[in-house]
Amino acid sequence: MIGQSAAQARTSGDDGVRASELTALEILRLLSGGASGAILMALGDGPLRTKELTERVHGYTPRTVYRYASKLVEAGLIERHEKPGVPSKVVHNLARSRGEELHELLEAYAEASLSRLPSGEIDAHAWGSLALLADLWESGMVNELNLGPRSLTELAQGHHGLSYHQVSRRANLLAIGGFVQELPSSGRRRSYTLTDKARRSMALIAGIGRWRRRHVVPGDKAGLNATETATALRTALPLVALPEHGGKSFGIGVAKEDVWARVELDGSVLSCASAPASLDGHAQAEVKTWVDALLDGPPENLSANGDGGLIKTCFARLHAALWTKWPGSPAPAGAPPAPVPQKS
Repeated sequence: MIGQSAAQARTSGDDGVRASELTALEILRLLSGGASGAILMALGDGPLRTKELTERVHGYTPRTVYRYASKLVEAGLIERHEKPGVPSKVVHNLARSRGEELHELLEAYAEASLSRLPSGEIDAHAWGSLALLADLWESGMVNELNLGPRSLTELAQGHHGLSYHQVSRRANLLAIGGFVQELPSSGRRRSYTLTDKARRSMALIAGIGRWRRRHVVPGDKAGLNATETATALRTALPLVALPEHGGKSFGIGVAKEDVWARVELDGSVLSCASAPASLDGHAQAEVKTWVDALLDGPPENLSANGDGGLIKTCFARLHAALWTKWPGSPAPAGAPPAPVPQKS
C-alpha cells in the first residue's frame, strides 16, 4: 500500500483507535508507537498513579506518557480512574481480562524474542520494530519471502502497490530491523530472505489473533482469517527440524487454505508453493485450532490422514521454537521466565 495505511492513520491520528476497530495491524502499530508498549508492561505489576506511571516508563516525557495512556484507554486496554481529594489523583490499571491478557501475551513474547535493557525493561527499539513487522505483514512481502529468497524485482511485482524504489527502501529498513537478510551476491542482483526473528514473530501474530477472537470480533469469529493463519504457518515452519522424518512431505488444511511443506534429508522443513507429488500426512482444521496450536502446542484430538505423528511432532517443536528464549534476545540476570499464554 502506497503511503499511510488506514491502520496507520487511525493509530497515529489524534482520534486514536476505538476498541471496536482493533485489527491485528492496528495493535502492532499501537504497540510500536510512542510509549504504548512500555505503559502496558509497567502496569503489569498493578495500578499506578499518573506520576508513578511517568516515573516507571523511562525514556519518554510525561506529556508523551499522558498522550499514549489516553490512546490505550480509548482502545479499552487500560482504565483511568480519578479519585476525589485535594489534590485529586488519577490511577491507571490494565483493563480486566482485555488488557491483562494482552499484557500476558507481550510478556511471554518479550521473554522469548525481544531484547531487554540491563534494568529488565524492553528496549525502545524493540517496541519500534513492531512497526516494521506490521509493514512486512501488511505489504504481503512475507508471502513471497516465506517460500524462499526473492530479489527486489520479484518483491516489487507483488500486489502491494509499492514501486521498486519503495520496495528497495522497505527491504533496507527490514534488514536494519533484523526481519530480512540480504544474501551474499557477486553481482548487482540483491536477494533477501526472512530471518529467524521474522519467523518467530508469527507467535505474536497468532497471539494477537487469539486475543482479538476473545475480545474484539463478534460471536464465534476468528481473530485471523484463514489466509492470514496459513501465512503465519508457512512463515514459521522453517524454524522446525525433523531429522527423523527426512524426505517426507505433509499438508495442513486451514479452512479452505492449504499449507504444504517438505522435510529435507537433513531434517530442515521448507514451505512449498504447491502440493508435493505425494503426501505422508495431512491434517485439516479450522483457524482457531491452528492458531491455538502455535500458542499451546498440538491439540490432543488432532485428526490427521497418514502419518499423524509427523504433524504432531512438527507442531510440538514449532511451539517450542516460538516460545523458547532466542539467543538473540538475552534477558537480564535473574529474570524469571514468562508463562506462555494459556488456553481459554
